[in-house]
Amino acid sequence: MSQEKIPMKKLTRMKLINWHRFTDCTIDFGDFTLLSGENGAGKSTLLDAIQFVITCTASYFNKAAHENGKRKLTGYIRCKTGREHRPYERTGEISAHIALEFYEETKKRYFVVGAVIDSASEGQETTVRYLMDNTCFTDEMFFNGDVPKSISEFRASNKGIKQWCKTQAEAKKMIKARFGRLEDKFFRLIPKALAFRPIDDIKDFVYSYVLDEKEVNIDVLRENVRSYQDLGRTLESVKVRMAKLEAIDGYHEEVLDGMKKDRMYEFFLARAELDLTREGIQASRDEIQRQKRRQEEEERQLAAISQEKEEKQNMEVALRVELAQDKDFLALEEEKRQMDRLRIEEEGLLEKRKILRQSIKAASARIVRLQALGEEFPVLEEYQTFLNAVEKQGNVAETLECLRHVVDWKKQRFGETQQEIARLNMQLQEKAQQRQELKQRMEQLNRKKLSYAPAVTRLRDAVREEFARLGRDTEPHVLCELLEIADESWRNAVEGYLNTQRFYLLVEPENFDIALGIYDRLRREGKAYGVGLINTWQMEAYDQAPAGTLASVVTSKNRYARRFINMILGNVQMCERYDQLKAYKTSITKECMRYQNRVASAIRPSVYEVPFIGKKAFRIQLEQCEKRHALLEQEIQADEERLSSLSATLEPLSTEKDVDVKYHLNVLTELAVLSGKIGTCRVNIETLEKNSTFLQKQIQLNALEDLRRELEKEGEKKNQIIGGIRQRIQHEQQQIQQGKARLQEQEALAAELSQSAEESEIWLKEYEKQTQKKGFAQFRDNYERRRKANETTRKAAEEKMVGAMSRYKAEHDFGAPATLEGFPEYAGVYDRLRTSELLEYEEKVEKARLAAEEEFREQFLSRLQENMKQAQSEFRELNQALKDITFSNERYEFLHMPSRRFRSYYEMIMDDFNAMQGESLFSGSFHETHKEVIDELFERLALDSENSARSLEEFTDYRTYMDYDIKILHTDGSYSYYSKVCEEKSGGETQTPFYVTVAASFMQLYSNNIGGEAIGLILFDEAFNNMDDERIGGVLEFLHRLPLQIVIAAPPDKIQYIGPKSDQTLLVMTDEKVSYVEEYYNESIRQAYS
Repeated sequence: MSQEKIPMKKLTRMKLINWHRFTDCTIDFGDFTLLSGENGAGKSTLLDAIQFVITCTASYFNKAAHENGKRKLTGYIRCKTGREHRPYERTGEISAHIALEFYEETKKRYFVVGAVIDSASEGQETTVRYLMDNTCFTDEMFFNGDVPKSISEFRASNKGIKQWCKTQAEAKKMIKARFGRLEDKFFRLIPKALAFRPIDDIKDFVYSYVLDEKEVNIDVLRENVRSYQDLGRTLESVKVRMAKLEAIDGYHEEVLDGMKKDRMYEFFLARAELDLTREGIQASRDEIQRQKRRQEEEERQLAAISQEKEEKQNMEVALRVELAQDKDFLALEEEKRQMDRLRIEEEGLLEKRKILRQSIKAASARIVRLQALGEEFPVLEEYQTFLNAVEKQGNVAETLECLRHVVDWKKQRFGETQQEIARLNMQLQEKAQQRQELKQRMEQLNRKKLSYAPAVTRLRDAVREEFARLGRDTEPHVLCELLEIADESWRNAVEGYLNTQRFYLLVEPENFDIALGIYDRLRREGKAYGVGLINTWQMEAYDQAPAGTLASVVTSKNRYARRFINMILGNVQMCERYDQLKAYKTSITKECMRYQNRVASAIRPSVYEVPFIGKKAFRIQLEQCEKRHALLEQEIQADEERLSSLSATLEPLSTEKDVDVKYHLNVLTELAVLSGKIGTCRVNIETLEKNSTFLQKQIQLNALEDLRRELEKEGEKKNQIIGGIRQRIQHEQQQIQQGKARLQEQEALAAELSQSAEESEIWLKEYEKQTQKKGFAQFRDNYERRRKANETTRKAAEEKMVGAMSRYKAEHDFGAPATLEGFPEYAGVYDRLRTSELLEYEEKVEKARLAAEEEFREQFLSRLQENMKQAQSEFRELNQALKDITFSNERYEFLHMPSRRFRSYYEMIMDDFNAMQGESLFSGSFHETHKEVIDELFERLALDSENSARSLEEFTDYRTYMDYDIKILHTDGSYSYYSKVCEEKSGGETQTPFYVTVAASFMQLYSNNIGGEAIGLILFDEAFNNMDDERIGGVLEFLHRLPLQIVIAAPPDKIQYIGPKSDQTLLVMTDEKVSYVEEYYNESIRQAYS
């Protein structure tokens, strides 16, 4: 920014026709032009006209007055006044013109850029912009007589128009090119300079006025990164699949190993069973020989016993022949036979007496238990006395009579008790069911769920499922769940009056037909009847609840529920006393006395005693359920105790033992008679046995009989032993036959296993080695255990393999069966992945990495680093221009430093990555140093959404990676930072950096043009407010040194400071309907405003 005069394209004149209050006005401009006038005179209107043409937009009108200025093009063209009766001064079809005349100092020629606006009606404006070269504007260009030319007329009458732009894009292209091939930043800087704001955000200020936005095209980088990451994910997926297939292969190897071991164990066990069978056959043969020898010995002994028994029998027969001729012997034999008969009869009667005694004892014990249980019957005590004394006293008849009365009473009491027990059991079942239902209800209430009739729940669930199937984000509701009762004293009345209407189902109007269709289907299926489905369409008339009605105490956040309740309860009048009911067509009291259709009735308490409406209904129902549950528990406990007592009574009420006593009492009489007979028979036997000769023969005969019986027993034992030996021999013979049959099968199996296994010779050697140390049976038992353990291991491995296969099928949509037979297909995929696809994807990933790395290096890091270094250079140039300019003993210096937020990014971008020859940015020291930043950036690059696009705009803007500040240098050598003191400074102090920086920004803009000579125009509106004369002077001195054309709009009180520094001062004035401009020289201005 040199102080030497630089040729430029200067604005010399402006023509305004029908622009607000300027009907026809021509304004001249110098190198430094001051526009002054009172507020509302039209200073900003002139600046808006200039920027309307050169920025090609009407979006920035009057920005100095208000950042969100609301002036419209219609207001300028039609001269908006704001009056109610006449908002615009101009009406009808209007044409307006703005023409800017420029002079090219190098080529010494003029050109005109301008705009023509046709307004057919309010808000209906058409604008075109144009360029005319080598010409100055004249009035004839714009008027037909006194009438401004329309767009079509203007173009038709001016043949020197070089460019005619109907669109904003065309116009901007024309302006940029004719003004010196300027950058797009021009269209942002012009309105920014006009819309002064104190520098609150230095970074925003730098973005707007100092550093240009420079595009970094990362589309290819994004595509490369996505491709790299997609291929990386695919490669990872291949590796994951391989890992899963490797696991399947490992399990398969375990299964094969188990199957191999199983074949070996099968071979071992087959050989062991074969050898055990051979061993068993030989053992049976040896046992047969041993048993035959034993049989021979036992048969010899049996023959000796038989011979001795025969000798003794002969002696016994001879003796019996002698005794058979003796009468006393015959009489004695008969008496003995009679005694034997009596003894047998006595044994039977004694057994019956034993049973009688047991029955008497049991019957007596039951009497005692009945008396202990409180059973009262007068005969019981008498019956107990008889039972205790019957055997001693023999009063059988009296005992039988008493027993008959007791049995009849017991039968009656037993039947009554059984009936009571049956009744209690049924009652307990009902109460247990009630208790279970109460528990379920309490669980639901604790989960804030109410219980409804099955039809209600069935319809609600069916409608909900249909809504979900159709993708409707809505829920059907039971009406009571949507309501609240504002006054609890009226709860019973509301609950009782609504009754079953509380359980009506409510859906939104647009969903009613769907719900109705579901209801009709359930009706046809016989699954839902009697449930109300509310149609809430066109019920807006019921938005308000009538005062004094039952609807006024019911509220709802759901507007449809509220409208329905207002419709139902809005005509039910609330009455404090029953005698007020008949005064209304429909009414009700708190006590639920209802009056309707001229009939009074009391609502049953059972209707409303269980509440369903509102949040309190859960608590009330829960309390009711808990009370009922506690009461029910007490009743069940009492019934169970009563049932236990009655059950204890049943057993002693049984007549089984009493009947036994009845049928066994006669045994006492029979025993007494039999005892006499036995005594007589005993006397007779004793008398006959007193004969001595007979006695000796009898003794000898008895001895022979005893000896014979002993020999018979010994013979029987020998026969049994011989029979056992024969059975053992037969058994062993059968074992041999069975063993031989098994042996054939086992030999065939062993031969088959030997032929089918290559390892059979090795197995046989191992078998022979091990069976030398231990028996065949021990070997078999050991390997049976090993085989079972191996089978368990093999099955576990196969289950794991099948599970891994199933997961692989589900996760990778694989068609092979998840079985052992399907393994080859899995192995084929694994082999293909390992030998082909893995290498292929690794190569693709490497190529994608290199492409992404190259694009990352060249299009991101290099470009951003280049832009940041250029920005730092621009700051140096700007600070060089500011170095010798002092403003009120202050100088300014712009600072830049790495962003605190993005410092890691700054360090990565400014790292000397180009020096890393042969080293990958994604794996070498560069990646290690900046890994987190690269990963975060690549994650953002890979995203594809509107938010990520906005985020990437920030990340590709080189300005993002630096923070900015203004260093304020004081004459005493001290300094401060603008960011820390800006809130403490006055308005004037915060303006100085603005003007200095904006001017410098324009200098950069115009000096960076590529079209040779450029314009130097800069516009300031409402300039230098709140600035003292010293600061104004400093800024003006700075601006004068710059090769810029300055146009400043300022109020009259600033003329005394700005006027002397300007080479042209224009006063803008108005008489309320027309605005005009008068030119004054500086001397006149100083005299007029001194």
